[in-house]
Amino acid sequence: MRATGFAAVCTAILLLGGCSGEEKPVAKPATDAAQLASVAAAGTQKARSSKVALETTAEDGRKVVVTSSGLYEGPNSKFSMVAEIGGEKRDLIFADGVLYYHLSDAQLQEVKTGKEWVKITAGGKDAVSAANGELMTKVVETMDPTRTIDRISKSGKVVKSEQADVNGTAATHYVLDLGGAPAEMWLDAEQRPVRVTLGKSTVNYDSWASDVVIIAPPPEAIGDSR
Repeated sequence: MRATGFAAVCTAILLLGGCSGEEKPVAKPATDAAQLASVAAAGTQKARSSKVALETTAEDGRKVVVTSSGLYEGPNSKFSMVAEIGGEKRDLIFADGVLYYHLSDAQLQEVKTGKEWVKITAGGKDAVSAANGELMTKVVETMDPTRTIDRISKSGKVVKSEQADVNGTAATHYVLDLGGAPAEMWLDAEQRPVRVTLGKSTVNYDSWASDVVIIAPPPEAIGDSR
C-alpha cells in the first residue's frame, strides 16, 4: 500500500513537472564556434558511441540512405554500416582508417577470389572503388561528429542559436558557417549532437552511450576487387 501511495504521489508530481524523472533542461547556448566545438567535443567523447542515420544525394542523383553504429575515438573513429545506394543495399565497415566493402553474390562470382570483403578508396581504380569509393568516403566523413566538430573549431562561425525540438528531444539549434559552407547542428541537454545538416546531407544521432563493438574483417576474408 505504501508503494502504491508513493507511486501515485510521484505521478502527480511528474504531471506538475516537479519530479526528478523529468527531462533535463537544454544547456545554455554556446556564444561562439570555439565554445560550441568544445562543449560538443566533450559531450561526444563522454558518450563515445551512438546509432547514426544519414540521408543524402550523390552527385549522379542517386539517393543514399545509411544506417550505422558509430564508435567515436577521434582519428580512430569506427562505423559499421548498411548503405542503400540507388535501391541496392551493401554492408560496409570503417575501421583503423580503412573502408571495407562486403561483396554481393554476383560480385563474388565476378572476382572469383572467394573473399567476401574488399578495401575501397576514394581514388581507387578498381571497379568497386570507382563506383562508390569517393561517395562512401564522403559519407564516413559526414557521419563522424568528431570531424564536423573539428571543422567548427577551425573555421566555423555561429550565425544564430535557438531552442528547438528534434523528434521529442529538447535541443539547442545552431546555424553555422563553416568557411563559407552553411551547416546546422542540434545538441541535446548533454551537449551531444542529435542532428547535423551539411549541404545535401542530414545526419541523425540517437542511442548515445550504447554498447558498440566494431571490428575490421579478418585478413583472410579480404580480397582484391580488381
